[in-house]
Amino acid sequence: MRAAPADFLSSGWQTSFSQPQPSGEKFITEKTGERPFLVILHIQTRLLDMVLLSFDTEEFDLPREHGIDISLEKGIEVSMIGTNRILDILKEKEVKATFFCTVNFAQNAPQVMQRIITEGHEVASHSVDHWQQTEADVARSKEMLEQMCGCQVNGYRQPRMFPISDEVIEQAGYLYNSSLHPAFIPGRYMHLDVPRRPFKTGKLLQIPASVSPWLRLPVFWLACHNYPQWLYRRLCLWTVRHDGQFVIYFHPWEFYPLAGHPEWKVPYIISRHSGDGMVKRLRALIDTFKHEHEQFVTFTQFTQMQ
Repeated sequence: MRAAPADFLSSGWQTSFSQPQPSGEKFITEKTGERPFLVILHIQTRLLDMVLLSFDTEEFDLPREHGIDISLEKGIEVSMIGTNRILDILKEKEVKATFFCTVNFAQNAPQVMQRIITEGHEVASHSVDHWQQTEADVARSKEMLEQMCGCQVNGYRQPRMFPISDEVIEQAGYLYNSSLHPAFIPGRYMHLDVPRRPFKTGKLLQIPASVSPWLRLPVFWLACHNYPQWLYRRLCLWTVRHDGQFVIYFHPWEFYPLAGHPEWKVPYIISRHSGDGMVKRLRALIDTFKHEHEQFVTFTQFTQMQ
């Protein structure tokens, strides 16, 4: 947990706080009548913990990983439905997020893209096509998204968080890269040798997806589907309190009832709780963070603070 700002501690509360005091949340709860300054200090300190909520807003192509063809039109339809459900939740909870969008999605869902922008969220790049990418797509996607959306695109995330050159991303003019998952997930990621927390490579800020301290347990979208919710939320709170920030990502198609389409052969660990179940889980996760006074920020806002 980060310390409270110096200008806060230099205020009139410092004299009172300089005396030895019991510590712990139980004391703060029980003694609010006698020590109100402790409650203020507690809240002020917690506000410095930041939640970076993001969504990989792409054409739904997961069936193709399992040998099932799905049209671009159907993939866009699934993700449009999911994105609108996400936006409804964010509007209800008054939370801002970052949407890493493919050019394919942006071109085929202009009304949804307009809603993302109008409602105050950040648009970042998720390449041109989610299924296949080239290095040239890193710069090309930035240019195309900026032209279509009329906004600055500062961040990049490689589809499926596959490896991508930091130099290519920096040369394209991005401020940050969020293409790292510093965990061991068999068949997908093996990044136990990279930092868990944000770090710089040259001028580029690397913003890895969060994993738990010590054991690097995944706390990403798939964990939200499958962990017991009491455990998942505790891991999330432990991580944000330990690191000072929590970086989490989901996909719009998780908010579509995938279990109702066995022909897509979506694995059970992914289709489980999809649709309405994930709507409830995202709402509960946001409520958990807000109850603990965590601050939601976009990736660009976070980058500008570093």
